[in-house]
Amino acid sequence: MYFALDAPLCSSVLPVQFSIDNALVGTDTFRVNLAPNHTTSAAFPTSAGSHTLGARVVGGYVWADTLVMLSAGAVLTKSLPFYCS
Repeated sequence: MYFALDAPLCSSVLPVQFSIDNALVGTDTFRVNLAPNHTTSAAFPTSAGSHTLGARVVGGYVWADTLVMLSAGAVLTKSLPFYCS
């Protein structure tokens, strides 16, 4: 299981917290359109079955939770769309 920030119009550094089934599983600092570019999290091992995925910018934006169903051996990348003004 991965999280990927989709923010093509941004040039920003964004610390994001990730949760699976309402438990914090990690934090990563995305670098969007800045060297070195970093927009995909490390992998988070997740069992097969139904899971609730969540993400939030530390101190800011919160993405709506997403319910997913994973089959055994599946690899999922959860896209996190983000708009910078």
